[in-house]
Amino acid sequence: MVIDMDMLLDLIHNEPFFLNKSAIFTRRMRLARNLRKYPFPHQMNERQAKKLVDDVVDAVSGLTDETCLVIRMDSIDRLIRRLMVERHIISPEFAEDGFGKTLIWLPSYGLRILVNEEDHLRICCYKQDDNSKNVWNVLNNFDNKLSEKLEYAFDREFGYLTSCLTNLGSALRISSIMFLPSLRITGRIKKIFDIVGKLGCVIRGFYGEGSSAIADFYQITSGNVLGKTESEICESFDAVTGAIEQKENESQAYVNISSVKRKLKIFLDKIFSHNAGISYEQAISGISMLLFGKNLGIIQVEENFLKRLVYQIAPVSLQIKAAKHLKEEEEKIMRLKIMKKQLREIYV
Repeated sequence: MVIDMDMLLDLIHNEPFFLNKSAIFTRRMRLARNLRKYPFPHQMNERQAKKLVDDVVDAVSGLTDETCLVIRMDSIDRLIRRLMVERHIISPEFAEDGFGKTLIWLPSYGLRILVNEEDHLRICCYKQDDNSKNVWNVLNNFDNKLSEKLEYAFDREFGYLTSCLTNLGSALRISSIMFLPSLRITGRIKKIFDIVGKLGCVIRGFYGEGSSAIADFYQITSGNVLGKTESEICESFDAVTGAIEQKENESQAYVNISSVKRKLKIFLDKIFSHNAGISYEQAISGISMLLFGKNLGIIQVEENFLKRLVYQIAPVSLQIKAAKHLKEEEEKIMRLKIMKKQLREIYV
């Protein structure tokens, strides 16, 4: 089914799905797959890329009781593509112009397929579940059904063949956005990240590879998978993120609560005492403090409310809401108005 723009925007604005955890925002799992009868994406021509899309859409149709939504990237505005990046729906590379790039979406299953990305298929699963094996069961079941209709490129020695050597093997990658203010404030975060790296995981920025960390938000990603089973990858990743979460919670005991309260009061006073606007960086830093204040019991607020606000005041989300291009100062003023409205019931 080809999706209309209003329906697409509704789906985008419901993303991402948050876990009910203070230190773990989201969890995503994805498989890289290539089809045996086609060249790798960087070697394909436009005709081959479009034919591959048709093959995949035909294969996916009927695999579930939900009609798949087919979104061809060249048919939607670049601003909408940027919004999808902002909500972690597609990668920044997938938002760039290129023939055959297509998103196949099964919302009720939490499944998305990026066709003609770095690999022919990036099959992604997002669930509000912090148990990776549960998410893997959904993804694996779908992948098994799809493999009955499409012949994957597979080697008995190396496993699934992928464009990037680090994905060889099961081609499974798991990632989570984590919120780690206590570890940063207490100076323990570098030591923790060094240990995480030795355990085979990778620390990335808020929007993945090549991006920067934002405030106290970091993306933790599983590393090389060659020689590991999917169950081993799931167990290892859950053990790592679980240990990080435990260290984050333990570090709260060493945080100066009075200092956090003072910073929260200063931030909220600035929000409500002027109308000059606020930058995205300042806003995210403030929301990060509010989330931390909630975790410490300083303020009472529904956790996912603040998590959603992180995305609601992001630059592209504001432009979509305004339905026009915003100049820098206009964007800052609009962001401040939204924050005043959303934070008016929060007290320190």
